[in-house]
Amino acid sequence: MNLKFDHIIHYVDGIESIEFPHQYIQSIQGGKHTQLGTYNQLSYIDLHYIEWIDVFDAALARSYAQTEEGRLSFANTFKDTHVQEGFKRICLRTQNIDNVKTHLEQFDLDIVGPIEMSRTKPDGTMIKWQLLYLDDKQDLNLPFIIQWGESDEQRAASLKANFHDDLSIDEVTIQVKNIHESSQNWQSWYGLKEIEKSENYIKLSFIEDDVVIKLTEDVEEKYTTLSLSSTNIKKTRAFYLKARVTNSKLICINTEIDALNNNA
Repeated sequence: MNLKFDHIIHYVDGIESIEFPHQYIQSIQGGKHTQLGTYNQLSYIDLHYIEWIDVFDAALARSYAQTEEGRLSFANTFKDTHVQEGFKRICLRTQNIDNVKTHLEQFDLDIVGPIEMSRTKPDGTMIKWQLLYLDDKQDLNLPFIIQWGESDEQRAASLKANFHDDLSIDEVTIQVKNIHESSQNWQSWYGLKEIEKSENYIKLSFIEDDVVIKLTEDVEEKYTTLSLSSTNIKKTRAFYLKARVTNSKLICINTEIDALNNNA
């Protein structure tokens, strides 16, 4: 099984007023998920991207979350009326979602899907994909699986004009209650491998993807940080990119600077 990092979801209450340096990261209009009551903007780094998502119909989102196919979806985030902005979940990409489901069924997991999805883009064209959700009854919304209706090569060709060629996504930091248990589970479930370990964190990597998953231990389970590198930002201008939230952050730094120890 060969999964790749696809995207990270960030909820924004008021998507038109996202605050981050537009001279470094641009977003494009995505579209509406009419069955979920959500709409989005997308920042493509390459085929890795940030999905800025908002809700245009909270009642519809909560209603969809009550359905069998929606109970583990992003819409389930809105089962509570007061949802805090921030990173909510990551998505991993596959070319064979049925094989992934067969693999996951050997574990004690709640699985929903594959679910056929589609979205109409602002230009009127439709994109299609399939989703597979899983849950282990812990607090964290586990990474879910996507299979796009087009190959990576086809998608790259059509999206390349939106890529940030000077940026790359390096690392996603995730708080979990037990880093050792989560590390073992994620290696088993997602085919990740351990590449670095300390008293405070464990880093996991994909077989054919450079994005690193960093697990840290905390009583509150959540996605906290997205770290990027830039070839155009000088050391003296390294900075934090914040999406108008306090509980999650993007760090954009020069490749020569240590992302997690930088205090810019």
